Amino acid sequence: MKKKQLVNSLLMVALVIAPYAQAANTTTEKGKNQMSAEQTEKSNEAVRAHEKEQDALLETVNQGVLDGYKKVLNAMKLLAKEGKEKESIKALQEATGKFDIALAADPSLSLVPIDGDVSLSTLITTPALVKEETDAVIGLLKEHRVQAARAVLEPMKDEMVIINAYLPMGTYPDAIKLATKYLVDGKKIDALATLDTTLSTIVVKKAIVPLAIIRTESLLKTASELDKTKNKTKAHELLDAAHEQLEIATLLGYTNKESKAYEEMKAQIKAIKKEIDGKNVVEKMYDKVRASVKNLMGKEKTQE
Repeated sequence: MKKKQLVNSLLMVALVIAPYAQAANTTTEKGKNQMSAEQTEKSNEAVRAHEKEQDALLETVNQGVLDGYKKVLNAMKLLAKEGKEKESIKALQEATGKFDIALAADPSLSLVPIDGDVSLSTLITTPALVKEETDAVIGLLKEHRVQAARAVLEPMKDEMVIINAYLPMGTYPDAIKLATKYLVDGKKIDALATLDTTLSTIVVKKAIVPLAIIRTESLLKTASELDKTKNKTKAHELLDAAHEQLEIATLLGYTNKESKAYEEMKAQIKAIKKEIDGKNVVEKMYDKVRASVKNLMGKEKTQE
């Protein structure tokens, strides 16, 4: 997957704790997913499809606005050098031209996406192992071994992180024009201060999608496509695996056992299992469950 990197590393911060690397990898190494190989592959396909969908959304940037933003960044680099004021003024004027064209084409432009990133942290585990690891962390914290606890917690992520950066067209272009005026008037310090402030107005939004919820939806979809009169056992296995993924998402803190959406999901999966062994009229029930999964996924997305 192609991932775009934001200028000045606005969005990505990495932290490496070398002394605890071995402990940090314990969860991934010890975890044994209870899903079958076929179920795992289907679930992985669902995750890849969701990732591809998000990548496509990140590509929908306004090229004119993005070009203008890049010219502003170039102007700031030029101002860091002596005697480059004229070149900087030219870059800012070109940026203003790009912004003006974009606004003329669409005066309603507000927050315009200029960059983004999609990253995955996959955890292969079970509910029992998550409980074991969290209990271990609690024990470490009681002994005030905070760094060791952090090392164990760090890999306990099973998520897709979607980060987008937006340029506020309601204020950004005018600020660039003001910075240009300061440069023309020979007020370089004022121009730099204005550009620094303007750069800080870039809006960054972050959404976290639990991979276990995506897997839950995939498993339920596969189950719904089975001929339940011939595949009762397999349908039960799929529903058990879906329930396990829902539990993993909950134990990792991506959803709440007290939430209405979670309780609805558990109740519906239980009802479907009963129907499979009874009248076997389950198609509409599967549709209801899938709708609940989408609702749950939507509620668990967070924005920053």
